[in-house]
Amino acid sequence: MNADSETKTRVFMGLSLSPEVRRYVADVAQNLSRLVQEVRWVAPENLHVTLKFIGYCGEDRLAGLVEVMRESSRYLPLVLKVGGFGGFPSQGSARVIWVGAEDEDRRINELHRLLERGVEKLGFPREKRSYTPHITVGRAKKKPVRLPTGIDGVVGPEKTLRVEDIVLYRSVLKKTGAEYSVIGRVGIQQ
Repeated sequence: MNADSETKTRVFMGLSLSPEVRRYVADVAQNLSRLVQEVRWVAPENLHVTLKFIGYCGEDRLAGLVEVMRESSRYLPLVLKVGGFGGFPSQGSARVIWVGAEDEDRRINELHRLLERGVEKLGFPREKRSYTPHITVGRAKKKPVRLPTGIDGVVGPEKTLRVEDIVLYRSVLKKTGAEYSVIGRVGIQQ
């Protein structure tokens, strides 16, 4: 971290999970952890659906990010189906292990697109990769890992997640892993 980033906050926009969905995803991660080694598994309290990673930004820019979330909240509420798993960049060479989170009408993709446009207007770069809604459950420690095939039974039937707000999270990196806290929350427009 350089001296400039020490005066800034590391942030991202995401969707929080209900207690039921959080337990479900944590169970999937625990089941996968028995089959896949050399992975740092995400703590259950840190599970979420990432919408937009911002990175380091000054405290003076946080209000603008919350306003972008407010403008984008017209796509709420969302009903997501949470289930399945995979890896980025691929299941055979995964650096990130995830559980899927999708909706039939792809409103989450529209929400993401609107957030991208809004944060770009504030001077933050757009993500170059296409958006795939997911919940990160693990990251390979050193080299990519191979996720076994034919183990769909570790997942169980998908769960439904009703999303009514967008959250701006602070991320503090520590040796034990990242710690997240809520900076701002924007709910359904009324």
